[in-house]
Amino acid sequence: MCTSLTLTAADGTHLLARTMDFPNVDPWRPTVLKAGTKWRPILGEQHLTQYRIVGSARHLNKHYLFGDGLNSAGLSCAELYFPNRVHYYDEPRADMTNLTPQDLILWVLSHHSTVAEVAADLENVALIGKVWYAENKVYPFHWLLADSTGAVAVLEPTAHSLRLIDDPLHVLTNTPELADHQKRVNRFLTTDSAHLPSAASQWLRDNKPLPEGPIPTNRFIRTAINLWGQPQPAAAKTAMSRAKAILDQVVIPKQTGKQPTNHNFTHYISIIDMSHLRYLQLPTDGTPQSEINL
Repeated sequence: MCTSLTLTAADGTHLLARTMDFPNVDPWRPTVLKAGTKWRPILGEQHLTQYRIVGSARHLNKHYLFGDGLNSAGLSCAELYFPNRVHYYDEPRADMTNLTPQDLILWVLSHHSTVAEVAADLENVALIGKVWYAENKVYPFHWLLADSTGAVAVLEPTAHSLRLIDDPLHVLTNTPELADHQKRVNRFLTTDSAHLPSAASQWLRDNKPLPEGPIPTNRFIRTAINLWGQPQPAAAKTAMSRAKAILDQVVIPKQTGKQPTNHNFTHYISIIDMSHLRYLQLPTDGTPQSEINL
């Protein structure tokens, strides 16, 4: 039940930020991989990271499952849950780079410096609906990508052929598709995309209520209005504070006592500064925050 956004400050700083909402599982640890680190998808040949990579990962059976990350070229990527919409291949494809959904972030950050490079390379990738090394299910994901040029895109695997799509609202949550979310925002504000910033600003000035609760469509609308309805931050520090303040409103608290099965709660907020190559993880359980500079 994650929520993510991208944000640009007036000084040109580009950020990607997200909540990681997931059932009670192994911890998401701040993790750095050196350039030249070997890793192997469960299908196909070994890969080498061409860039240093930092992000939040689960360490499972000596493999890394990244939920989000940044590389030393300034490219970032975050995965979010996308149930009932994905179309993966059942079996590996000849002459393709075959990846399970859990492998995609490492592939993106290992081999590419910009969103444009990822877009050009996707025709060579097949997403395969196979169980990963240490998981017992095939995860339905879509991904938000951004880079230090300010480019932002979303990958939604609703067909076997993969392509990036524009994200003009710079927000992503879960199902439904991004285009459906955008239409819902416009209907909520009774506006169109061209006038969304002014409509969002007026909504906040009038102190009108925002959608509440964990439903993805509500979180998308709330985040989009908070993102577009406020003045642009001046610099990196204020932009990071703004991103955290927006995401704080959609944090899902962990329940006290024994957690119900499959209860999603927010493990952390991450804020990725692609311009200054900084990764900040803000856990919600009171453990110290981590800031790693590439």
